[in-house]
Amino acid sequence: MSFIKLALFQVRLYIKNTYFVNLVIIETTTMLLYEYLAHYVLQTYDGKEWLIAGVMGTWASCTTSAGALGFQRFQGTLPYLLNTGVAREKVLLATLIPASVYGLIAFPLAGLEAWLLKMPVNYLDFQLLVGIILLWIAAAVLSYFISLFFVLSKNAIVYEQLLLLPILLLSGLLSIPDAVRISIKPFQMLSPLTLPIRIIYHESIQWNWITSYILVVVVFGVLSKLMTNIVIKRAFKEGRLSIF
Repeated sequence: MSFIKLALFQVRLYIKNTYFVNLVIIETTTMLLYEYLAHYVLQTYDGKEWLIAGVMGTWASCTTSAGALGFQRFQGTLPYLLNTGVAREKVLLATLIPASVYGLIAFPLAGLEAWLLKMPVNYLDFQLLVGIILLWIAAAVLSYFISLFFVLSKNAIVYEQLLLLPILLLSGLLSIPDAVRISIKPFQMLSPLTLPIRIIYHESIQWNWITSYILVVVVFGVLSKLMTNIVIKRAFKEGRLSIF
């Protein structure tokens, strides 16, 4: 129950920060407008454009995990949050969960904007719901793992945008030429975002994608748990949790 209260408290803090709130809106809208203009002349919309924007907005929010920790450091609360009787894994998870939860508004936002632009809004089915849930789980686990490295950096908020597009593009956000797809397939197998994106886009799914997703999520989860105390102890020892 204490974890839920802590998470709800962090959600309230998160949505009060205009940077985090506006980032999802801007990234989702920008990607949808890009898709709109790219297919406008020939009107070659396939109803998948709003899904691309939704994935983009959700992951954009998750990458703010670095910024969320930087914001807590700026407020001066991060050392106190990590030095309480609550398990550090729970504290970090509660701090980072708002980013992934809030990011889910990208899908209804993209759908609404696509409808206003008279673009087709297809693939509204149970498979889409499953894909979004798997995307949320993968993004939450991956953002937690990445955030551990940002605990050691005072410039975490500067680096977060470096994670946004490379990981998404390599995970299959946009269409990839077959020649390139073959060369980056090993990376796609190691990215927990690949399977959810394929499910959301209603692409063919093979069992190796499912197996890879489960293994990668479990491995990232276990590594995150093992690394949490090591990283936090090092951050305290080296004084990296202060503002300056």
